[in-house]
Amino acid sequence: MTRGVRAATSTCDRVVQAILQGQYSRALAQLDGVPTAGRTEAERANLRGLAVMLGGDAKKSIDDFNIALELQPSMSEAHLNRGVAFLRLGDYVHASRDFETVWSDPKSPLRARAAYHDALALDALHRAADAETWIDRALTTDPSLDDALLFSAVLRERRGDLEGAGKAYKSYLDRHPGSIIAMLRFALTAQRAGFSDTARKYLKQVVAAAPSSSEAEESRKFLVMWE
Repeated sequence: MTRGVRAATSTCDRVVQAILQGQYSRALAQLDGVPTAGRTEAERANLRGLAVMLGGDAKKSIDDFNIALELQPSMSEAHLNRGVAFLRLGDYVHASRDFETVWSDPKSPLRARAAYHDALALDALHRAADAETWIDRALTTDPSLDDALLFSAVLRERRGDLEGAGKAYKSYLDRHPGSIIAMLRFALTAQRAGFSDTARKYLKQVVAAAPSSSEAEESRKFLVMWE
């Protein structure tokens, strides 16, 4: 039954894994930004900031993003990148403001990504209802955004919406059948909803796909508990 399923770990998997472990700093360090072509001084400043941030100095990168926005206040890329830098620094309030600035531009192609990042910022601020509002906006704008789909499942599971969480985890697994974090969370959600056979099936898939992982260790624990 588990033949052909191989473990896979994407960036959104790693972000969610860290959030579930309560390690927000590690989760947000996984986030990247958006480059620009570099044709103007503002675009070059944005590129410098992005390089500095991805090089590990989020605080210093904000100076370059500020320059970009002084030269071109409407640059969505610089707003989103500065927001990611603020996220990495734990300044969730300023991060949220930048993401919502991007969202407010109906022509920006980054609106869905901004809404997803805003959900992360609001969740870090313990504003769970607002985080769900923004994750729903992200998925309405771009249903193919995997990061938002997986995080929406986490938010729904946390709230106790087992049906909504289960559907979201299953949709993510349909796209990424090797996601062991989605397998595990789907199994635990199914067990809580009363679908024990489904839960055991997916726990066994986790063990088969990644036997040495922490998810497999947790799966074995639950399989023993539920026998």
